Amino acid sequence: MSLPDVDADVLVAGGGAAGLTAATRLALDGRSVTVISSATPATALSTGRMLLDPEQLEAVEWASFFLAQFRRQGAYYVMSKRPVNALTNFGTAMKQSLTSPLFDWTTRDRDVAVVGLVGNEDLDPDLVSREIGRSHRARPRPYWFSPSFSPELDRDRFAEELGSVLMNDVAESTIVLPPLPQRSPYDLLAELRKRSGKRIVEAATPLSWPGRRFQALMEGTAARLGVTVLKDRRLMSLDIDGREAAGALLSSGGRTQKARFNALVLATGGVPSGGLDVEGRNVIDPLRLFKTSSAPSPGVASHRLRSALSTGIATRKGKAVTLQGGSLRNVVVAGSLAKGMSYPLGRGLGDVVVHAWKAALAVEEVL
Repeated sequence: MSLPDVDADVLVAGGGAAGLTAATRLALDGRSVTVISSATPATALSTGRMLLDPEQLEAVEWASFFLAQFRRQGAYYVMSKRPVNALTNFGTAMKQSLTSPLFDWTTRDRDVAVVGLVGNEDLDPDLVSREIGRSHRARPRPYWFSPSFSPELDRDRFAEELGSVLMNDVAESTIVLPPLPQRSPYDLLAELRKRSGKRIVEAATPLSWPGRRFQALMEGTAARLGVTVLKDRRLMSLDIDGREAAGALLSSGGRTQKARFNALVLATGGVPSGGLDVEGRNVIDPLRLFKTSSAPSPGVASHRLRSALSTGIATRKGKAVTLQGGSLRNVVVAGSLAKGMSYPLGRGLGDVVVHAWKAALAVEEVL
């Protein structure tokens, strides 16, 4: 069984931050863009925080556009000129420059209570307090609260109950909460601040709501620009005509779908994201079409692991290089599928979106 054909100026394989950045940038220029995604993107599993260089033109361009779009969707972020030391749900510090200053927990906060919600596994106040006590002078006080109401099912009663507890039972002026299960929690955090009279902040938390929110904001921005996002679609093969990719075969469950395009962006991620395969000791392109290469990288003691993590699709002026050694003029690699762009080796979400922003310009050159 087959699905209706896809016909677009640009096909983007990969629905995370890199793919959506490139897609949105191209849609701004009036291109018809379709994004395909086969699994949960690594972006949705991240903290949703990033480090950007305020002196880098592409970083400033990305932030200026996307942060304005995020505000239209009810999320308030700013790009700080200096990195902010945020604190995670493990009590460790992480640098970020894309921040929500009203609601992010940072090392500057003093007189802090860390409040865990019974049944919510994202934040353990006792663990966090012990960890910060080892590395910071101001050890926060752990506090547990068992809510009678769900923030998802009965937001108003949850806010009323928790706000009263924070005002009457918690003496500290800054309250750290686990991520609340809402796409846009800022109104609820503001309501808790109003009811309690305290500063209410959220810990940077991976594998939870912050990454999902950020992914949803990226998808929402792309949709506003007319980008089509097709989920549960895997790139199975490419039709190569000379030095160009002319089409692709996609799969969705037991169904197939043909795609026609003028340019292709590969943004499926590296080994950690499942965008590359491991075969024995080698990292290979799952399509068996493109060369892979690694980049010198610090951060991991094992040479083999470091090499695998830093491996990406080989490129020449941003274009993917085939196993035969030639480059395809209309196939561009973006984000952590490029060599040396792996998160475990220190290249974070900020590096990924800036790389993808530049990659979109390389696509424009061939359209």
